[in-house]
Amino acid sequence: MDGEGKEVPRETARRVLQAAAVEAHGGAGVHVSHARVMERADMVDWEGFKAIAGYLERRGWIADAAADYDVFTVTKSGVDEAMK
Repeated sequence: MDGEGKEVPRETARRVLQAAAVEAHGGAGVHVSHARVMERADMVDWEGFKAIAGYLERRGWIADAAADYDVFTVTKSGVDEAMK
């Protein structure tokens, strides 16, 4: 489940987006691994991560996600949002 219809903790979502942007070295379109992003964001809840990734994808901040968000890219707007 990607969390659609569920409340996503905004602070945790921001932390995940920032971690993904760091893993991508600030570059849009760079593939990042969920394991590295989860580690950097200090997350252990896989289901929670997938819900947050779904939220980030719906906002247009991540894209090109593999099944279950195993690998994905951060979009330009995602990098911009992460750096705010």
